[in-house]
Amino acid sequence: MKNIRIYSKPLCQDCNRAKAFLKDKGIKFEDIDIQKNKPAHEEMVQQYGVDVCPVIVIDDQVMVGFNPPKINKLLSDH
Repeated sequence: MKNIRIYSKPLCQDCNRAKAFLKDKGIKFEDIDIQKNKPAHEEMVQQYGVDVCPVIVIDDQVMVGFNPPKINKLLSDH
């Protein structure tokens, strides 16, 4: 099973689409609200070099933004 984290903000449309996309597929993920969790926000900026959402981490692969074909590819990679 893949380890999936989404760094998100509550009012971010792409964040909500990404979470709904994974939920519709029955895929579990950790949702990290960077507005409520300031240390996680700082970690996201330092570790991934971006300050936009969503940041989707699937195992060790990082994706910025919502791109269903890329998510599917990262989920299917072994």
